[in-house]
Amino acid sequence: MRNFKTSILVLVMLLFAFNTAIAQDEQPKMFALHTDNVNFDMLKKYEDLSKEFKTYCEKYNIQGIDYATYTIEDGRYIYVSSIEKMADLDKSTLGDLDDNVGKEAFKKLIDEMNTCYDSHSDSVIYYSQNLSYMPEGYSTDGKNAREFHFLYYSPKNAKAMRESIEAIKNLYKTKGVKTGYKIYHSGFGNLESYYMVSIAGTDELDLAQMSKENDEILGDDRNEVISNLINLTTKYDQVNGRSRPDLSYYYKKE
Repeated sequence: MRNFKTSILVLVMLLFAFNTAIAQDEQPKMFALHTDNVNFDMLKKYEDLSKEFKTYCEKYNIQGIDYATYTIEDGRYIYVSSIEKMADLDKSTLGDLDDNVGKEAFKKLIDEMNTCYDSHSDSVIYYSQNLSYMPEGYSTDGKNAREFHFLYYSPKNAKAMRESIEAIKNLYKTKGVKTGYKIYHSGFGNLESYYMVSIAGTDELDLAQMSKENDEILGDDRNEVISNLINLTTKYDQVNGRSRPDLSYYYKKE
């Protein structure tokens, strides 16, 4: 769970590429992601260590490292932190935790976590409010199950891809669908361009029932807009996961 440093030139190029795919009047919210690809036989140990890390953060009220945690069915643990600008990636407040816990104890904790996975990565994604569909009265509170749909596309189709997603949102609005979804776009640290659709439910059964009900509401009108989106997609992937409040940390401002 360490911050990473980047080349300014590379970041400028990536941000330019991303901005061509979004509306000029939209200011997407940025999130830094740290992903640990935990081995299945180490899941229990890693969970315990992650909880210990959170306990230390809460005990000393470590400032500036809010993170929401998500677990994926394939063993990934993803820590999501909101950032305002790319320069925030260079900031690290783990030194405060180091000082409070003690260098030896903190090093031991991190070293133990490192034994639980063979690889990890850092990246940035952008939340698009303009493309997300969050009808009035809809909330994800208490809905910790997640479906993540990844729609990969070629950069040459960036404009068409965005317009296709907008068309689906407009259909949801026209039909008055009462459940929502959030849209994110890939950023720095991702090798391919993609949109990610995040859908929340109480459990997998709830997600399946929600999908069935939405299909009935949208009717045959959904076929054309979804077909247009699929035709622009170079690769599709769906994974299930959970929001983990028990592994998430939000500091109290001093």
